[in-house]
Amino acid sequence: MNSNIASLAAVVGLSALMSFTVSACDLRVTTWGGSYQATYESVAKKFEDQYKCNIQWVVGSSPDHLIKARLGQVDVVTNTLLNSIAGENEGLWIRLDKSAIPNMANLYSNAVYSPYTIYANVGDYVLAYNKDKIPQAPQSWNALWDKKYKDHVVIYGFDHIPTLSLTVMQAEQHGGSVDNIDPGLKRMAELEKSGNLIGALDVESQMVSLFQTGDAWLGMMATGRMKELYEKGVTNIAFTRPKEGTFPLITTVNITKYTKDQKLAQAFVNYILSPEVQLAFATRNLYAPTVKNVTIPADFKYANLLVKDEAFNRLYLPNQQKITDHKAQWQQSINELSSQ
Repeated sequence: MNSNIASLAAVVGLSALMSFTVSACDLRVTTWGGSYQATYESVAKKFEDQYKCNIQWVVGSSPDHLIKARLGQVDVVTNTLLNSIAGENEGLWIRLDKSAIPNMANLYSNAVYSPYTIYANVGDYVLAYNKDKIPQAPQSWNALWDKKYKDHVVIYGFDHIPTLSLTVMQAEQHGGSVDNIDPGLKRMAELEKSGNLIGALDVESQMVSLFQTGDAWLGMMATGRMKELYEKGVTNIAFTRPKEGTFPLITTVNITKYTKDQKLAQAFVNYILSPEVQLAFATRNLYAPTVKNVTIPADFKYANLLVKDEAFNRLYLPNQQKITDHKAQWQQSINELSSQ
């Protein structure tokens, strides 16, 4: 009898241990908190229920995510492209297995940065304009230099990615490249000296205010800030995606080489790319899907702010590492050229 009781106790104990092991499973995923985390959490339960695993949200800034990846403290990293590139250069990520992540087949081709890094979702910087002052939508970023918009143009500061990307674009249009940036620097200096700019701004709320008051007629603006204008009841500000393309604001995803469960991490990346999750970020955060098989509801009033189809294919993304490495030098050169 004692032997039977002991055997039964052993079975119960083993079952309890197995149950604990399953329920104690954690997948560590980075997030920035706020609305991004809120959307993640809104779709997480289905994944957790399916895989009987808890998602542990690792909240912090983008550089924090990279540090935690180095320390082996996370499994799946959602981050900025620049930090994903840095991690890739350090050998922090595993190769994404398409057979384990079948939803990768639905990605736009330019949403695959490398075998280690893909885009989870994308916003973009568009060309905003005042319809009362500019009845026809400008077709090119070159409109920023048009003399008829003197004292009415706004752009981001000269050390911000969209303005730096515009600098590279201008270099390419005038015989240069990211490695021969002088033509682009001269063009940006011309813009600064033209008198068109009422601001090269670091604070997006100031840009919104300038468009709202009518001081700004034309300029760069993130689609999220366009939504803010619309929510404020502003009806005379429209936007266009110029023929050269728009500048993307990218969320990337990687799996660290230190992941505790590679199979589970890949399943989560696959879930991120599912129409359900992609739609949630599109409608809740205005981050456009990076897969083609998502249908945006016809009654979603901000659908036109989501970059998709041909506009997605025209996203303009010059070498981000080279831009970051040289931006201080470029800004100094622009300042020097502007003062001549």
